[in-house]
Amino acid sequence: MTIRMKLEFKLNTLILPVAVLVAAILISGSLLWSSNRASAAAIAANTPPGAQAPSIPVDSNKVVTDNEPYVGDQNAPITIAYWFDYQCPFCHQDEETVIPTLIQQYVDTGKVKIVFKDFQFLGADSTTLGEVARAVWEVSPNQFYAWHKAMFDAQGTENTGWATPEKIKSVTTNILGAATADKVLALSVSKAATYQQEMQADQTEAENFGVNGTPSMIIGKQIIVGAQPIAQFEAAIAAASK
Repeated sequence: MTIRMKLEFKLNTLILPVAVLVAAILISGSLLWSSNRASAAAIAANTPPGAQAPSIPVDSNKVVTDNEPYVGDQNAPITIAYWFDYQCPFCHQDEETVIPTLIQQYVDTGKVKIVFKDFQFLGADSTTLGEVARAVWEVSPNQFYAWHKAMFDAQGTENTGWATPEKIKSVTTNILGAATADKVLALSVSKAATYQQEMQADQTEAENFGVNGTPSMIIGKQIIVGAQPIAQFEAAIAAASK
């Protein structure tokens, strides 16, 4: 065997295993890609449009509800955790369309409890209204939702100073009466530091669930972000009922 033939033989013996190795890598990579694609498709198939597949496991039954405002039967089988900001225009859209329908169809029938979670991040008015809301819940919990809805009805443009003391007092008085309104507003000032800590705890909890904006709802094991059609919430509730 000539020197050239020996070199060609050695080269061929090296090329074959390398080629086999490369082929194996390509095949395994293709299988992994196919598997990941199938997994993503499965997630998408089980996530209603308008919902986000959670980046971390979520479960609305594990949301902290102690001392949190809510509407519905305390022992309702499904909990909706709803993070909002009183200045958020998309929250306003939900409050005008989605929330009343959820209350009528699911809350009033004992199927769902909606827990209101603070995510008051848009400005000073957001924080002030969050403090007053917690005072309303502490003083007159049965009228919390009426006050909450009335305040969204009165919402102005974000960070324009629309939530003046006069407007807050007017809305609160219309819902609670003058004497109770005075008590609520005084409490919102005297317990401001406590309420701020509670609001921050809500926001931290939201971030731990992967929630980073408003409106956001956790229903069962799904997150719905933004102002979405009622059908998306109905689908999530149906999935949580199974």
